Amino acid sequence: MMHHVKDLSSDQRLAIESLLGRTLRENESLTIRPAVLRKEAPQGEERARLARQYQKRLDALAERVKDVPEKEIDEAIDEAIRQTRQPGQ
Repeated sequence: MMHHVKDLSSDQRLAIESLLGRTLRENESLTIRPAVLRKEAPQGEERARLARQYQKRLDALAERVKDVPEKEIDEAIDEAIRQTRQPGQ
């Protein structure tokens, strides 16, 4: 469902701005789409375990590229972004 900011009531606009944490501009539009929560986020020790696992993966990746100049890494990321973007984006 798409709404143009200029067409919102003042109550709708205030509610959305409070959710976004910023003021909406008149030339903006909003797309509102309900989403189904597939799974609750892990809590407690499970969350901590997953965070440690994620950090280990990041550390392993950092180790693999430790001798690669930062400029080369940035260029590879930029190239990957260019290849995945659709024309017009």
